[in-house]
Amino acid sequence: MVIGIETAPDAKEELRLLEDINSPAIKSYFNFSNPLKNDRDLHAELKILAKENIIQICCNDTDGIWLQNNTRLHIKRAKQALDEMKWSGWLVIERCRDAKEPANARKNFTANTTFVMTVFHGKD
Repeated sequence: MVIGIETAPDAKEELRLLEDINSPAIKSYFNFSNPLKNDRDLHAELKILAKENIIQICCNDTDGIWLQNNTRLHIKRAKQALDEMKWSGWLVIERCRDAKEPANARKNFTANTTFVMTVFHGKD
């Protein structure tokens, strides 16, 4: 069993924390929104943590806009960084609702899931 922890500090601090914990059962649950909302380089942070330290990724940013319309989260660049790292694992999609229809869960989740599947797996 591996437990994923999500932290707010930058990747260097999170890596230091994982090294201090020194357990193969504790890894990073990386959330794209943490570096973005703190004006840090998402792609650099992914590479600092490295594939062996990331168990899962929360593929979201601020609420109110679908992933495909988000100009701050360059998801194709994130995928490129993950591919360069040879990372594979779980991607979690949450929030990122259209501000015009935040209660339409089916529409919001379908739009975000379709987009992520297209970017990461080339599927429509």
